[in-house]
Amino acid sequence: MGGNKIYYKCFPLDVMKHKQNQSIIRNILGLGIFLSALSISGDTRDDLEKEGVWTTTSLIRYSLENSVQARMSRLDLENSEYDWEKENGKYNFIGTLTANTQKTNNLPLPQYTLQGREITSNTLSAGLSKVFNTGTTASLTVSDNRYETDAGKRPEQQGTIAQQFAQPSLHFANLGFTLKQELLKNIFGYQQRRSLEISRRSSAVRRLDAMNTLSRSVVQSLLSFWNLSLADENLKTAELLVKSVKNVKDITSSKVRMGVAEDYESGQWNALLITAENQLRQAKLEKDRVRRDLLVSLGKDPETKVNFALVLDDSLPSLGAEEAETEEAFKHRYDFKSLALQKQNAGAALEIAKNGLLPSLYVSGTYNSREYDRNFPQSFDGIGNGRFTQNSAEIKMDYPLGNDTARAEFRNSQTQSRKMDLLLEQTKEQVKTDVRQGLQKINTTYEILEESKKNLSQAEKFYSGILPRYRYGRATSVNVKNALDLVAQARYGLMQAKVNYNSALVQYELSKGTLFRKYGMDAEEVLNQNTGDQK
Repeated sequence: MGGNKIYYKCFPLDVMKHKQNQSIIRNILGLGIFLSALSISGDTRDDLEKEGVWTTTSLIRYSLENSVQARMSRLDLENSEYDWEKENGKYNFIGTLTANTQKTNNLPLPQYTLQGREITSNTLSAGLSKVFNTGTTASLTVSDNRYETDAGKRPEQQGTIAQQFAQPSLHFANLGFTLKQELLKNIFGYQQRRSLEISRRSSAVRRLDAMNTLSRSVVQSLLSFWNLSLADENLKTAELLVKSVKNVKDITSSKVRMGVAEDYESGQWNALLITAENQLRQAKLEKDRVRRDLLVSLGKDPETKVNFALVLDDSLPSLGAEEAETEEAFKHRYDFKSLALQKQNAGAALEIAKNGLLPSLYVSGTYNSREYDRNFPQSFDGIGNGRFTQNSAEIKMDYPLGNDTARAEFRNSQTQSRKMDLLLEQTKEQVKTDVRQGLQKINTTYEILEESKKNLSQAEKFYSGILPRYRYGRATSVNVKNALDLVAQARYGLMQAKVNYNSALVQYELSKGTLFRKYGMDAEEVLNQNTGDQK
């Protein structure tokens, strides 16, 4: 034992062979289970090679790298920017390219004499547009139109006045710019800016929720490891109990042969041996079940053999006052920070819904500069001079009569905002309760751990004192049986107390959102490590 850590060991119930004239058997403690550790990478492997055991930090790092639930949470972390990227993507530039060809054959009617019977129009255009978060839309369009008509060129028009209207094939160039601004409902991007704020906070919420799930999955893996240790301790206890029962059975059989014990006493220990062996079989089955469940959660082959040794914390940590610990929880706890951001989003959504009760008013203007030539791209020469222009302006207002949809959205946003107020207040109280209960649980489980140590020590003294007396007929088999049961229960109880105490420690750090920092990691380190693992 060193520092504030205790090595997980097993203690045999089997005693050494009796030596004549010895009245007590000492040194029951003896067999430790320091077995080879699972192979992992990075800093954890160095720790194992140096100490030969797994610390809580080692288990956390291993769980981060291997747990299926942790890997799923890492994927959620990678996708945490989804809401922001989706909303911000609305403000990207949009490029368009259009090619259009049209050929018209008109009826042989007088009104088409000057327009032409056969008209060909080919248009190629390119554009660039962008929506700004100020509610402004701007677009730039460049196009070229090749126009050809047979007006004045048909044989029956030769030598007539219509021949004067004949024209060659021409290219018409156009450079246009359109500006559109939304007013009232989304005056200068009122709603869009809030939508961007909501998406930014929603991405932060996704990140916090993923970190919350990740930390909880890590704690679950820790508990699975410790439960396997508990099952292993139960198995060792069952094995050693069988050995001890066999030892007492042999002593009883010897006493029966010497005539100092009744034959039925030997039958009693035969029955106890069968019971102990059945308990051993059940302990093996339970350990295999726990081992398989652990391996499946780590994404490993469930039939993999697992041997390990653990270091469990054994001393009471330095804890602050409840008020200070609660304030720390408010600063770091993932679910509380997530709800605080969601509350802000609910307020912003209410503002958007309230503004949505207003009409939509749009003001737009278009400027086009045109030129022409018989050839392309000469048709664009001089287009910047603005000799031939086409300008337009428009004012448009939209307002649904009755506007039931907008009012329904407003009422829904009000409801959601009030619900978030209630949920945030409830979570505040839950954080306070979790911190208070966590502190109490740490102190209580520590007291139980200390008492469990004393209990095991007393049970071992009782057993080591009763066994030699039974050899000489100064104790009954019932006394020996009770002593065996006490030691077995005390050993298992001590291991259970260690697991419960360490579980209380990590659950408390989880309730404050400081799990990774407590064990030598910060959130950014975890995120960077997880991102790197996926590349």
